[in-house]
Amino acid sequence: MHIKRIKAKNFKTYYDLDLDISVEPDKPIILIGGKNGGGKTTLFEAIYGALYGLHINTLKQFRELLNAGSLDKGEEKITLELHFTGKVLNEEQQYILTRTYALNTVRQPTESVRLNMNGTVFLYGTATPPAQRIEQEAQVNKIIKANLPQELSRYFLFDAMEAGNLLKEDQLNKVIKENIENVMGFNKYIQLGKASETLYQQYTAQRLQVENEKKEYLDLIEQKNKFQDSLKILQQLLQDALQYSVAGKELYDNLKAGLNQETTIKNKIEQTVATIEGIHKKEAIYREDIENFVKDIELNVCIPKIVEALKSEIHLILKAKNDQQQSSSTNLSHEQVESISFTILNYLQQNKLVLGEVKLEQLVDHVLRANQNLPIKDEYHFLEFSEVKALENLLNNRAANPFPMLNQQQVELNLALAQVPIFEAQAEQMKAQITGTDYAILKAYEDNEAGIKKLEIQIAEAQGEITKIDKRLHRYDIQMSQEPDPRYEALGKLKGFFEEVANQLLKTKKQQIELKMKQDLNVNLAAYRDVIAKVELSENLSNLTFKIYHQAGNEIYLNQLNTASKQVVVQVLLKALHEFGDYDPPVMIDTVMGVLDETSRSTVLENYFPELSHQTILLSSDSEIRPQTDLSKIEPFISKVYTLERDRERQSTEVMAGYFGKTVNA
Repeated sequence: MHIKRIKAKNFKTYYDLDLDISVEPDKPIILIGGKNGGGKTTLFEAIYGALYGLHINTLKQFRELLNAGSLDKGEEKITLELHFTGKVLNEEQQYILTRTYALNTVRQPTESVRLNMNGTVFLYGTATPPAQRIEQEAQVNKIIKANLPQELSRYFLFDAMEAGNLLKEDQLNKVIKENIENVMGFNKYIQLGKASETLYQQYTAQRLQVENEKKEYLDLIEQKNKFQDSLKILQQLLQDALQYSVAGKELYDNLKAGLNQETTIKNKIEQTVATIEGIHKKEAIYREDIENFVKDIELNVCIPKIVEALKSEIHLILKAKNDQQQSSSTNLSHEQVESISFTILNYLQQNKLVLGEVKLEQLVDHVLRANQNLPIKDEYHFLEFSEVKALENLLNNRAANPFPMLNQQQVELNLALAQVPIFEAQAEQMKAQITGTDYAILKAYEDNEAGIKKLEIQIAEAQGEITKIDKRLHRYDIQMSQEPDPRYEALGKLKGFFEEVANQLLKTKKQQIELKMKQDLNVNLAAYRDVIAKVELSENLSNLTFKIYHQAGNEIYLNQLNTASKQVVVQVLLKALHEFGDYDPPVMIDTVMGVLDETSRSTVLENYFPELSHQTILLSSDSEIRPQTDLSKIEPFISKVYTLERDRERQSTEVMAGYFGKTVNA
C-alpha cells in the first residue's frame, strides 16, 4: 500500500487541505513538521478517518469536527479524500476513497462513501437502500481490509509517545505477544481454534444420549464459561494493580526510606492544589467571557447580521453623499472670485491693457455666472454628518463571533471540573500523611502489593479449574454412540489442527524475526549496542515469550530496561513484523521521538527511519527532529518535506514548504 495524496475539506483545523505525500523508491520518508497544536495529530486523524470513517452520530459530534472558519462561509460539509495504490493478485490498483459528512434537513449527520478503483466506482451512504448499501459497503471494506485491516492499523499508524506509555513493567511481553499474533496473521488461527472448540462442545452436547449426562455436560460448559469470565476480570484487576504499583513506586520508596518525606508530599500537594486552582481560574475566565459575550451580543452577533443584510443600501448612500461632496468642492466662493478678479484687474490697469472702464463688481458677477456648475441633487439631504459617519463605521465593523471558541472552552472546562473532586481527595489524603497520624499512602501501596500476589494466586486457581473442567469434558467422548461420525471426529481435531498451523507458521518465520531484531537492536538499542548475542522467541503461541541475551550469556530482562529502551525494542519489533508480515502498509508516526534520549534519537534517525518501510510519514516538532542538527541525518532519504502552521485568527492550518524554514533537496 502506498498513500499518494490526502485531501481534507472543513475538517477540524484544515479548511482546504490538499497534500501530496507520495514517495520515490529510494527516498521513503515524508517529513511533516509543526509546533504543538499546529495540526500534526489532526493530519494523522484525517488519514485514519479517510480509511476507516469518522464516528459522527450527533449534531454535537459533527460541530466538534467541523472547521470553525467554514461556519462563517455557510459551509456545513466535511470531506476526506485519500489517494492510494495497492496490489491485488500482484497487479497494482489505483484507489480514490472519499468520505463526505453533511447535515440533512432535520439537522442530523449523514455519511456518503465513494471508492473509485481504476474507474470502477462503489458508492453508498446513509440514504442508500439497505440491501444495496450492504453490498457496496462490503466491497469497500473488503478492499480496505486487503490493504490494511483496521484492527492492524494501530501497529503501523501510531503515536510513539502513547506507545511508550503502554510499556509499563510486566506489560512489555504482552504487547510483543499481541503484535506478533495480530500482524503476522497468527491470531486468525487462534480464533478459528477457539471457534472450533466451542462448536465441538455444542455438538458433543447434542450427541449425548442420556439426558442427565447432557445436563451435566452443559453445566460443566457453563462452569467453564463462568471461570473464564472471572479470569478476565481478575486479569484486568491485576493489570490495574500493576499500573498503580508502577505509578506509586517512586513516592512509596521515598516515604519508606524516610527521605524528605514531608517535602515529597508537600510538593505533591502543591502541584495538586495548583492544578485545582488552575481549573477554577479557567472557570472564572470562562464565566467572565460568557458575561462579556452576553453583554455585547448585539455587537458580536446582531450587528454583523444587520450589516450583511443592509450592505448594498449603505454602499449606495455613501457613494451618493461622496459624489455630492465632490461636486460642491469644485465651486469657488464669492469672496475667492472677488479676490482673484481684483488681482487680475489691477495687473491689466497697471500695464495699460484695459481700453475702457471696468468695474470690479461687474467682473465678479460675470465670472460667477460663466463658471457656475449645476449642483447635484442630494437625495439624502436629511442625513446629518454624524449619521453618515455612523454608516461608514457600521460598514467597516469587523466584529468576530466568539461563540465557537467559548463552546470549545466549555467542553474542555467540563472535563477538567470532573477531575476536581479526585484531585481534592488526593490532596486531603496527602495532608493527613504529613500530620504523622495517617499512613494511608504507605498502607494503600502495601495493600496493593499484597493484592497483586493474591490476584496472581486467584488467576492460577481459575486457570487450574478451567484445566480440570476441560479434562472432564473430554471424558464424555466414551459416552458417544459407537456409530462412526466423520464430521464429529473431524470437528474434534480442528482445534489442535489450527493451533499446530499457527505454531508451524511461527516456527517458519521465527528465525527471520529473531535475526532481524538482533541486527537492528545491536544498532538501535544504545544501552546494549553491539553486545546482543541473540533474540529468542518461543515456538508456542499459547505461551509466547520474548527474550534478549547479552554476549556474556546472561538474559537482558525487559522489565529492567528504561522507558526509552523499551520504546526502541517495540519499534524494532514493528520493523521486523512489517518486513515479514502479511501486509505491506506505510508507517505513520506522531511525536516521533517519544521518550528517546539523545543517543537513541541519533541512532533512530540514522539507522531506523530510513529502513523502516517503503513509505514512512513522520510528524515531528522542531524539538524532536531539530532543523539545525538532526535534519541532515535523514535528508538523503526524504521525498517531501512540509511544515504545518496554525493561523490562530483564522482558526486554520496552512501547509508551508520546507521544515521550519529549512529547505531540503528532496
